[in-house]
Amino acid sequence: MPKETHGLSLDGQGKPLWLSLELTYRCPLKCTWCNNPLDFEDYAAKELSTEEWKQVLRDARAIGALQLGFTGGEPLQRADLEELVAHADGLGFYTNLITSGIGLSEERLLALKAAGLKQIQLSLQSTRPGLTDALVGARAHAHKLEAARLIKAHGFPMVLNMPVFRHNIELIGEMIEWAAGLGVEYIEFANIQYYNWALMNRDELMPTLEQVREAERVVNEWRAKLGKAMTIYFVIPDYYEGRPKACMNGWGTIHLTIAPDGAALPCQEVRVIDGLEFPTVRE
Repeated sequence: MPKETHGLSLDGQGKPLWLSLELTYRCPLKCTWCNNPLDFEDYAAKELSTEEWKQVLRDARAIGALQLGFTGGEPLQRADLEELVAHADGLGFYTNLITSGIGLSEERLLALKAAGLKQIQLSLQSTRPGLTDALVGARAHAHKLEAARLIKAHGFPMVLNMPVFRHNIELIGEMIEWAAGLGVEYIEFANIQYYNWALMNRDELMPTLEQVREAERVVNEWRAKLGKAMTIYFVIPDYYEGRPKACMNGWGTIHLTIAPDGAALPCQEVRVIDGLEFPTVRE
């Protein structure tokens, strides 16, 4: 299953151009494929303070980071999110919010826009209310659709992220059609990579190879139909590739994650490897 490539490699440049700030592992949803560590509840008391996060932003900008994503967990669980966005914007970062949409009221969206937020990535599991709510373990579908509407109404560039697994992979076509109607610029179909909670639930989540091939066929049909109106990215599970993907284009080559407790991680899932220790911004 060949993939498109832009031919550009930043490996070896030595600068983490993209910074991922996992502000918290707290989240109102209960997704069975969650990438949070299995002991995520233990991190609540260890979260960096507002001032510690601001220092992270200053240090990262000083070494050349240009773009960052506020993520989690659910970053909207942090009451200081707007303050952190404003600080990052003042330092010259291109800021991106990666969210489930739960808690993204119009009032808060306007506050984030005033703080300088540039882009929002919203997750949506399906276009069907009952299925979405069942998949995330909460009544969330209506909130997500309203969040999507508000994001577009207030002029944000929007990335729609659909985590893909056995229970929704056959709905990719209708998701693209819905997103095109809303004016979404970029949609990512992220077949689950099986770490943490997703690994525990792999037997229930993993699609068949036939499902993946059919989904890729549907994606390619829509790419041809929509042309440049929408970028559609389809991430194939490592289980059906010839070999595993390099971690975030290679450890720490362009991407650095800061966990809620301040650990600096060259890959978001690297803590699953036993025996490794990581530096922390608190040292």
